[in-house]
Amino acid sequence: MKKTINLKTRTASCKIHIGQGLTQAIPEFIKKMNPGNYCFLITQEKILSAHKRYLGPFLRAFPYTIITVPDGEKAKSKKWLFYILDRIMEKDSLKRLPFIACLGGGVVGDLGGFSAAVYKRGLPLIQIPTTLLAQVDAAIGGKTAIDLKQAKNMIGTYYQPRAVFIDPYFLNTLPDRELLQGLAEIIKYAAIKDKNLFELLSVSRQKIMELETKTISEVIERCVRIKAGIVSRDETETRGLRTILNFGHTIGHALETSAAYSRRISHGEAVGLGMISAGMLSFNLGLGTAGEIKALHRLIKDYGLPVKFSFDLKLVLNSLMHDKKFISGSIRMVLLEHIGKAVLRDKIPLKSIRNSLKYISA
Repeated sequence: MKKTINLKTRTASCKIHIGQGLTQAIPEFIKKMNPGNYCFLITQEKILSAHKRYLGPFLRAFPYTIITVPDGEKAKSKKWLFYILDRIMEKDSLKRLPFIACLGGGVVGDLGGFSAAVYKRGLPLIQIPTTLLAQVDAAIGGKTAIDLKQAKNMIGTYYQPRAVFIDPYFLNTLPDRELLQGLAEIIKYAAIKDKNLFELLSVSRQKIMELETKTISEVIERCVRIKAGIVSRDETETRGLRTILNFGHTIGHALETSAAYSRRISHGEAVGLGMISAGMLSFNLGLGTAGEIKALHRLIKDYGLPVKFSFDLKLVLNSLMHDKKFISGSIRMVLLEHIGKAVLRDKIPLKSIRNSLKYISA
């Protein structure tokens, strides 16, 4: 069964389509939207190699140029941003009305989305997320960015796609580590907004890990509805509502940056560790209960995510000080009031955060 979720903001409207086998129908949806007559497909070689036959109807529907970028966070750089822009410029012409389609995970979506936002001050954008992380989180909401050496996602903008097509088919070829990244984000949604989802994750772990179609589709839909609802009310985080989606990410991004975006730690693994640290910080500041924090820790561990990591404390703290949420010697963080409800706290001293990092230090 296919579902459509509407995400409307003050400035844009996006339809999020979810369904097994949905990719075959993408050309029909795109033609109705009429975003242009020439597609720049931004993807990665391994994704194209694994799915080119399945993408046949899409690729036959429009004249196109495929632009491939490297795997990993290193692609979210000035170098690859301008590589994409140069390739588009080479093919652009008066007769062509270009649009960009991003086929891949969060890296492709962030980089391709930012390219769409800045070329000619905006090209129509289609997101086709192929990882669980991108399907439940990264492709939804319009955040686009590239990294600087000092910190992650430091150059970016909000730019809504015209449509997002979520096809669970793509998850069948995901390596286990990639699947775990998405599961970390799903646990985040449950922790901050949906106690019933938290319970579903606890009792249906085997079905979810095996990607049983009905269960994983329900989980994806619940996460998308949560994020779409939040983004529609606070697209650019000016009201403080969207900020709760950063639970686990402030510390998680600092861990990634301290590891130089290497394969030592993935984004999802970092977020899982960040949630454990933020959970302990919440409890130490008088929020939540010991039982809830233990349940969060146990769920993260049960899904195979790491609960300890070896890191350089100075590098992590230095990255935190470059974070967009670091203000006047203290930092703003999302904490847990209880499972299913997050709160935003200001002026958290670095000393308290340093203490919370002890719980995840290997």
